[in-house]
Amino acid sequence: MEKKKWLWKRRASERSPGESESSGSFSSPSERYSDEQDVSRESPNGSVQSPEIMSKLSFTDDEAKENVKRLTEKLSAALVNVGAKEELVKQHAKVAEEAVAGWEKAENEMAALKQQLEVALQQNVSLEVRVSHLDGALKECVRQLRQGRDEQEKRISDAIAEGNRVWESEKVELEKHIVQLQARAKATENGNSVVINPKSLQVLESMEKENLFLKQEMKARCKELESVIIERDLSIQAAETASKMQLENIKKVAKLEAECRRLQSLARKSSPIINLKPNPTSHFYAESLTDSHSDSGERLNAVEMDACRTSNVERNGSEPSCSDSWASALIAELDQFKNEKLLPSSLTACSVEFDMMDDFLEMERLVALPDTKSNTPLTASESASGESVSMDNNLLRAELESMTQRVAELEKKLEEMEAERAAIEAALDESQGSARAAETKSEELQKELKAVNEAKELLESQLIGMEVEARTMSANVDLLNAEIQDERTLSAELSVKCQELETECVLQKNTQNSNGELKIKQEDLAVAADKLAECQRTIASLGMQLKSLATLEDFLIDTTNIPNGALLSGMPKALSSDEMMTSNVTAAKSRNGFGKFFSRSKSGAEIGTRQD
Repeated sequence: MEKKKWLWKRRASERSPGESESSGSFSSPSERYSDEQDVSRESPNGSVQSPEIMSKLSFTDDEAKENVKRLTEKLSAALVNVGAKEELVKQHAKVAEEAVAGWEKAENEMAALKQQLEVALQQNVSLEVRVSHLDGALKECVRQLRQGRDEQEKRISDAIAEGNRVWESEKVELEKHIVQLQARAKATENGNSVVINPKSLQVLESMEKENLFLKQEMKARCKELESVIIERDLSIQAAETASKMQLENIKKVAKLEAECRRLQSLARKSSPIINLKPNPTSHFYAESLTDSHSDSGERLNAVEMDACRTSNVERNGSEPSCSDSWASALIAELDQFKNEKLLPSSLTACSVEFDMMDDFLEMERLVALPDTKSNTPLTASESASGESVSMDNNLLRAELESMTQRVAELEKKLEEMEAERAAIEAALDESQGSARAAETKSEELQKELKAVNEAKELLESQLIGMEVEARTMSANVDLLNAEIQDERTLSAELSVKCQELETECVLQKNTQNSNGELKIKQEDLAVAADKLAECQRTIASLGMQLKSLATLEDFLIDTTNIPNGALLSGMPKALSSDEMMTSNVTAAKSRNGFGKFFSRSKSGAEIGTRQD
């Protein structure tokens, strides 16, 4: 039994997964039956079958039935899928038919769009002609603007030249004032005056006041500049609004012209071509009117043609064509009236046009009058035709009155638009003039501001330079004073030593102990005399350095900004200052006791020679 179970397991394991259930279906019952036969052959007792094998055979039959059921279910599902796909195919065919119909419709729409495009191209051609006229007008405006700009630039250049002259004169005056101030400052420095000159203080105060005044003036000019800029912006905005209004008016006029043209085109399309035949009655009335109104001959011919048309219309019984002809005639007269309005002699043209319209109305009334003067009796057909003619005339009169009202309204609109245009042009001219004036003012103020700033910067730089020079001079004076004090201390020490040596010499004279001691003291005296001579040399060199520094500083300050006259006037002061310096040095030497020392040194030298 165990061997059979193992064989069954081995057979089940030897099956490949592709053979068993690769596509989701079980193996066929014939294969299962062959496997069972193989198992029965391999068993030792082929005739004897175990209950396990029988149970497995029954199990395989059940599986086969289940497989059959599953296959039937799959087949039904496949049939359902096929039906759904057939429905989808039918739907696709319907969609294809609809697409073909839509394509044909699109082709028809394309043909209509092509026709519209041709119409639009014709309109574009007419618009291009108008644009060419407008371009010519615009070029003329640009030329006028260029001429105005050139004139404005010339005025600006003239104003700039005048401003430069004024500022140059003011600059020269300021430079002279600065030179005077520098001369005063140098005079005070050369004099070494500790006390400040009240005149210089007054000058400084006046300069500060002028500086404050210039600052206030600069602030006021800045405020004026801001106000001018604001005015310019407002004028620019007004000009922009005026130009926008003008463009809107131009658009309105263009719309009105387009509407008139559209009406004219409709009238031309609706009016059929009629052979003109002269009517004896209308011709008679036209001749009588031409005799009475000789001035309006051309208009009467047109009226005569219209009367002929009306007579033909009465015979043919076509009322709409007559109204269309009247409408086309009125539209043509309206176009002619507009063209005449654009001419310079607008008032006379308007009066002539109104006279022509009155003549036209009188002619129409005469044509509409029934022929009562004829002696022949009227028949029934003629009376009926007369009634129809009177009805047609009444209709035409109503249409004529409506068209005259329309013409009057259009004329009023045109007059209003022309008045608005004139007002806009006047406002535009005013705004342009104010803008130009504001620009010139702003440019002048900017130039004045620049000049004031430059003058201020020059004054500040000169003041800074003067302060730096004063500081350097004070530092040099302090250094020289320190050196003089050091030399004084050294000279005081040397004088003390000399006094000590003199006392020692006196003691040596009194005692006269030995010649060797005298020789030593004489050597000490000689060394002290040498040191004193060196000190005198150093003091003399320091005095010369002080003199050279003072003369160099005076020369540099005088040569920078002082003119020739001021320089010549400052020379004796410098010389007097040098003399004062030398006198001060000699006085200091006498105070420190150098004179005594020199006399004593000479006497000491004489004593030494005598003793030798």
